[in-house]
Amino acid sequence: MTGRERVLDAIAHRQADYVPYAIPIDPVVVDRLNDHYGDTAWRSRIQPFIMGTGVQWGREELPDGTWRDKFGVVWRDSDGPGAWHSVDVPLKEPTLDGYEFPELLPDEELAAMRESLARRDDLYRHMGIGMTFFERAWALRGMSEILMDFLLYPKFAHDLFERLMQLHLDILDKISDLPLDGIRFGDDFGQQRGLIMGVPVWREFLKPRLKRMYDRVHEMGMQVWIHSCGDNSPVLEDLIEIGVDVYNPFQPEAHDVYALKRDFGDRITFEGGIGTQELLPRGTPESIRAEIKRLCSEIGRGGGFILQPTKPIMPDVPTANAVACVEAILEQAGH
Repeated sequence: MTGRERVLDAIAHRQADYVPYAIPIDPVVVDRLNDHYGDTAWRSRIQPFIMGTGVQWGREELPDGTWRDKFGVVWRDSDGPGAWHSVDVPLKEPTLDGYEFPELLPDEELAAMRESLARRDDLYRHMGIGMTFFERAWALRGMSEILMDFLLYPKFAHDLFERLMQLHLDILDKISDLPLDGIRFGDDFGQQRGLIMGVPVWREFLKPRLKRMYDRVHEMGMQVWIHSCGDNSPVLEDLIEIGVDVYNPFQPEAHDVYALKRDFGDRITFEGGIGTQELLPRGTPESIRAEIKRLCSEIGRGGGFILQPTKPIMPDVPTANAVACVEAILEQAGH
């Protein structure tokens, strides 16, 4: 079977001989694993199943070391491992007057994407559209401001999300004939417990527009993937209702992954499951191996599971733990 066939089987909830997987690893940890194994040959044991491409939103370097994206948001990179953060936003007031949304996915980017995708029909191919809906709303306004806008300026918030939805629909129109199997939307709705904006706000401002975006993907004959960190369990039923096929990163620190499998696992595919907040940095090699074995046995039962760490294996993970994670994933697949 090809990698693409295995992923399609997982999403169709067909039991396979092993669970398809991905092993994202931070470059610092890759160097340590090269030292551990003595060369780079270990990497050839990791089989690809999925090929990803994505919409770029630009990076203009500025003299003070910050950078500006196509939307006009100014960001500063973290000094160490971690996320960049915004330092200036274009929508300083709750109005869209005078603001021009950028054109994403120009012709040359689309052509390069088409050429790249055409070379790997043995892999499941999806395109990422990230940082362009709720995350783009807070990037344009600031997190505190957008959360207040929901209550103080609801008309503006509706107008903003309507425009961001249309941005997605325009992108989907552009890529409708690309050789893609799915679209991966990236939007962190969750925090460690519950939703950042709360369930009522999510259902009023985000859900109906997400449904239109997901419906368009299904009309194009593709599957809907979402990446949303944190605890999204309060709206997982809603996400299934509006058409999510694959849910990532499925973080065990944020929710009980085994309960989610029992309650929802016949209607949605989970991708992730290996904890990078607690298990990998603070566990033991033995506990890591045992948990990966359990994930494959219980979450992988009946298909509907793609195994991977919920974030790349980060520098805070001891080398022995990183080795245990890699080896346990490969061993369950016979690689």
